[in-house]
Amino acid sequence: MKRGVLFYVKMICLSIFAVSTIFPFCWVLLSSFKSTTEIYGNSFALPEVWQFENYVTAWKGAGMSYSFLNSFIYTVVSVALVLIITSMVSYVIARNRHGRYLYLFFSFGLMVPIHSVIIPLNVLMNRMNLIGTRLSLIIVFVVLNSSLSIFIITAFMKQIPMEFEEAATIDGCSKLQMFLRIVLPMCRSALATAGTLAFINCWNDLLLSMIFVSKSEWNTLNYSIFMLKAQFIANYGAITAGLVMSILPVFCVYILFQEQIVKGFLSGAIKG
Repeated sequence: MKRGVLFYVKMICLSIFAVSTIFPFCWVLLSSFKSTTEIYGNSFALPEVWQFENYVTAWKGAGMSYSFLNSFIYTVVSVALVLIITSMVSYVIARNRHGRYLYLFFSFGLMVPIHSVIIPLNVLMNRMNLIGTRLSLIIVFVVLNSSLSIFIITAFMKQIPMEFEEAATIDGCSKLQMFLRIVLPMCRSALATAGTLAFINCWNDLLLSMIFVSKSEWNTLNYSIFMLKAQFIANYGAITAGLVMSILPVFCVYILFQEQIVKGFLSGAIKG
């Protein structure tokens, strides 16, 4: 009897949490097809007239064709660099006797608030004459996402049996071949998890792009949507349409790599 009561209590709590999480997304999606009058008058009902032109207004008004491409370039390049660099660093840490100290050093980066390093990064980029350029934002993205990726990938690589590498060494594989042909394929789940989290962090960024990118033609998608509020003060249909378009890439990435991400989290939980 106690088990049954606890089960239903858990299900009710989880259902409330799920509804409270999903509701804002549903509201934004419905609002993107409404006029401002409908949003204020009947926020939770289906649109009386579906305003598809909100998406056209948001796309043209925010110059999303350029900002979407900019965000795509920043995010893809940053994620690729993060995975390349952190996978190599993680392999060294996982196979080094003193790697535990390096692991703790990089893990410390997870506890440092991003706001506390913005000024030092700004000063550093200014001294390197990179402030206001595309490269500065990419470098900052790579630096700030490396700690989490190393934390995830190293923990996974430590679980790979050494017997695989010993057998590869006997077959004449070099360290590089061993890393590329044996270790990386076995870490696909960890790489997918780290890459997806880095993608979300880079794509959703607003603060860093406002600080490190100066030219309007280099603005990110989130910054363009932020400027929509100033351009369309009362047109909340267009603003919410812009938000929906900004969410879609993250949603698609998660759907594509959902299986690998779940495997990565489950394997980490079981092995941990």
